[in-house]
Amino acid sequence: MTCQSTGFIHILRVPPEMTSAREAISWIDWGVEPDNFSVQT
Repeated sequence: MTCQSTGFIHILRVPPEMTSAREAISWIDWGVEPDNFSVQT
Protein backbone atom coordinates (compact mmCIF):
# COMPACT_ATOMS: atom_id res chain seq x y z
CA MET A 1 0.00 0.00 0.00
CA THR A 2 1.17 3.55 -0.69
CA CYS A 3 0.35 6.33 1.77
CA GLN A 4 -1.36 9.13 -0.17
CA SER A 5 0.05 11.91 2.02
CA THR A 6 3.69 10.81 2.32
CA GLY A 7 4.20 8.46 -0.62
CA PHE A 8 5.65 5.89 1.82
CA ILE A 9 5.16 2.29 0.69
CA HIS A 10 3.86 -0.10 3.36
CA ILE A 11 4.26 -3.83 2.88
CA LEU A 12 1.57 -5.96 4.47
CA ARG A 13 1.77 -9.68 5.06
CA VAL A 14 -1.09 -11.98 4.09
CA PRO A 15 -1.61 -15.70 4.64
CA PRO A 16 0.66 -17.83 2.42
CA GLU A 17 -2.29 -19.55 0.75
CA MET A 18 -3.31 -16.32 -1.01
CA THR A 19 -2.88 -16.84 -4.75
CA SER A 20 -3.68 -13.41 -6.18
CA ALA A 21 -3.33 -9.74 -5.37
CA ARG A 22 -7.13 -9.32 -5.57
CA GLU A 23 -7.62 -12.06 -2.96
CA ALA A 24 -5.01 -10.45 -0.69
CA ILE A 25 -6.61 -6.99 -1.02
CA SER A 26 -9.99 -8.43 -0.06
CA TRP A 27 -8.45 -10.21 2.95
CA ILE A 28 -6.72 -6.99 4.13
CA ASP A 29 -9.99 -5.03 3.80
CA TRP A 30 -12.07 -7.44 5.93
CA GLY A 31 -13.68 -9.20 2.96
CA VAL A 32 -14.62 -6.09 0.97
CA GLU A 33 -13.94 -6.67 -2.73
CA PRO A 34 -11.61 -4.07 -4.34
CA ASP A 35 -14.40 -3.02 -6.74
CA ASN A 36 -16.63 -2.05 -3.79
CA PHE A 37 -14.48 0.65 -2.22
CA SER A 38 -13.41 4.05 -3.46
CA VAL A 39 -10.28 6.16 -3.25
CA GLN A 40 -10.55 9.20 -0.99
CA THR A 41 -8.52 12.27 -1.80
